[in-house]
Amino acid sequence: MRRRHPRWPGPIGLAMVLGAITLGCGGSDRDRLPIVPPPRGGADSPAGAADSGGGSDRNPLRGMAMDPAMREALLRNVVSLLERAPMTPGGQNIDIATANLNQYFRSTPDAEFLLTDAARSYLTEQLADSPFQVKEFEDRQFGLKDARHIEDCLLYHNIAARVAGGGTTLDRVRRLFDWTVRHVQLVPPEGPYPDVLIEQGIKPVPTRPYDVLVRGFASEIPGDAWAERSWVFLALCRQIGVDAAMIGYDVEGRETPYYWLCAALVDGTPYLFDTRIGLEIPSPDGQGVATLEQAANDPSLLDGLDLASPPIPYETEAADLGTIRVFLDSSRGYFAPKMRLLQNDLAGANRMVLHRDPTEQRDAWTAALGDRLASVELWELPLTVEFRLFTDGAYVQAIQYVNYYFDPQFPLLGPRLRQLRGDLAEAKQEFTRARFRRDLSEASAPQLAPQVRQEIHESIDLYATYFLALTQLDDEMPDQAINLFEQALRLPPQDTILVKGRPATLLRLGAETNLGMLYEAKGDVRRAVSHYAASNTTPQSQGNLLRANALVFADPFGPAPPEPGPGAGSPAEEPPSDAEADPSVSPNDGSSGPDAAAEPDPSPAAP
Repeated sequence: MRRRHPRWPGPIGLAMVLGAITLGCGGSDRDRLPIVPPPRGGADSPAGAADSGGGSDRNPLRGMAMDPAMREALLRNVVSLLERAPMTPGGQNIDIATANLNQYFRSTPDAEFLLTDAARSYLTEQLADSPFQVKEFEDRQFGLKDARHIEDCLLYHNIAARVAGGGTTLDRVRRLFDWTVRHVQLVPPEGPYPDVLIEQGIKPVPTRPYDVLVRGFASEIPGDAWAERSWVFLALCRQIGVDAAMIGYDVEGRETPYYWLCAALVDGTPYLFDTRIGLEIPSPDGQGVATLEQAANDPSLLDGLDLASPPIPYETEAADLGTIRVFLDSSRGYFAPKMRLLQNDLAGANRMVLHRDPTEQRDAWTAALGDRLASVELWELPLTVEFRLFTDGAYVQAIQYVNYYFDPQFPLLGPRLRQLRGDLAEAKQEFTRARFRRDLSEASAPQLAPQVRQEIHESIDLYATYFLALTQLDDEMPDQAINLFEQALRLPPQDTILVKGRPATLLRLGAETNLGMLYEAKGDVRRAVSHYAASNTTPQSQGNLLRANALVFADPFGPAPPEPGPGAGSPAEEPPSDAEADPSVSPNDGSSGPDAAAEPDPSPAAP
């Protein structure tokens, strides 16, 4: 195994405000989950305390016999309530939804909520050193954590169902991988956090796929269990019925395993997807995806991922793959029998995957890897995130800071969820309206200093522009996407001092990667190479440089890449007034006209 040292680089006004707010909060379970309104119980509820809410006492269906039509309508209503929950601060959606689920299953025998003997034995072994108890999986009552699992899976299902499309199972998995790489950009773990928050004890932490998808960026540390984009990919594969897992191996002298990449089981064969560098491991013919056996038996496949200039070796070699450890998504909701009962009763567009037996997964991986298998274990990342979300106030505050702009008071969460769910036309209109607005902070917090208000405006402009570009990408409108990604690169702030600690500015890394892919698809090698070669201190940079090298080697005598455009440190134009802001933008496409992408429009070089 070839090791190299990680290359991580090490809005103050807003950070000071948020630091004062979040560090003073307690909260109940509902505070412990990002992108969730505060509880009615107030700030004195202990961390991890369940919300009593009284939802079941208010249930109008209590004591009523339900015919099949009523049961189906009730489930549709539950899904609708949970889908709307993020946008209803202070509402009772979760209380009502869980009360209705408990009513729905009230006559189901207790035996239906029990784990199989095999699953109980496996989970008991795997959770022996964790704070979780196996008996919790057999609780027949639906509560807050269960509602969150359903809400999460509904979003993953909406994405996977529309993105995977038709074709072979491997084709569908490859589309999910490509979508994940384009829509979830890697950022340095400490990138979103200004020094003032770190000094107050707010440190970088991983979070669940739902939050990662909403904010559009994730962190991955090579070899470490912190692999948020990998977790997103596993969650999406689950929704098309594919068992996918993080795989790794032991390294001499290292106490923990080396977490390598994601493998997806297709027809009993593990195919390799490296979400850290954003590339599939190439098959021997260079046209498909390598299997684990191919990578283990043909050293050239992984050696081909070495970078010669700058010299960056790919950390894993074929010799490392003698024995493999498989790490399953340990999100606890997937193992609860009540989720299997609910999944079996869902129908139509709401038929998401909520449950997967852990022993069936173990057996599938055992059969696939044979003598190469060392173990099938529960991945520590999901378990750790779930535990800390409900017990660690500082952990939650760290996530709340990064997710600040997805509070419903700002115009981002609604269109972002619509985009992820596939309502692209409505998302475009709302993102377009959100850009260059100047009435946001005045209404929500008129006492804010001008510096803080400007930071809020600039961040929302950048988020809305970038997400509008992703929406155009989803809608297969590459020219409009290019124009908007180019705009995102030019929006303020550009000063490196102001950029640090502003989460929105990290999306520029995603703009560079997406522009490289889009220009490559158009055959514009010069621009593609220029964007792939842009400065990037995450593992994605290795994948981008590999893409750039492949283009250059294919035409070594081609023209040189263009000079870099405006970037960090470049002077930014003054933002337009409300009347002037991007007046040619159509509310349906967010572009600056049909030919805008050919020569990016310089007018919105500010928000």
